[in-house]
Amino acid sequence: MPHAEKMGKRRQKSNCSKLFEQLPNEIIAEIFSYLNGFDVMFSFSKLNHHFQCLLFEYCQYFDCQSISKSQFDLVSQYHNKNQWKLLRISDDKHTPNFVEYFCQFYSLINDFPRLQSLSIINMNIYNNYTIFSQLPSLTNLISLTIGCVCGEKMSPFDLPNLKRLVFTSCADINWIKVIQ
Repeated sequence: MPHAEKMGKRRQKSNCSKLFEQLPNEIIAEIFSYLNGFDVMFSFSKLNHHFQCLLFEYCQYFDCQSISKSQFDLVSQYHNKNQWKLLRISDDKHTPNFVEYFCQFYSLINDFPRLQSLSIINMNIYNNYTIFSQLPSLTNLISLTIGCVCGEKMSPFDLPNLKRLVFTSCADINWIKVIQ
């Protein structure tokens, strides 16, 4: 490829990135809302001060199903967890023992008080997680998904603002009390 053609492609890429930076903050925030917060943080955090500020303000949805513990720690160390609205944690083949790790080092009450949606997927039902005792303190929680758990492992909790509740892998639902 001739030198002039390479320079033209570089200039084109540079112009595209400058155009993206010039978009209104509201449009960039809308784009961020469709992406996993971890992907956004790792993709945009070191670009410039403008993007750094947008990340801290608008990046609020974090799915931990495909990230390592060290990646989670890195993002949570530099990002304001108080603003997170959605959190999905999981014990699966990509993130083994993550729920237990999360319970040992993080607190829903202190670290994630604004959560509106929480999903705990593929957890080991034989562990007694402290996470359940913290649920009533999440006053903004409107959606809760819990996988692989049944009533005998859970203490009762009251979530008055909850609009969506999903339990998986539980045949006995007699322990669920619905208040009308």
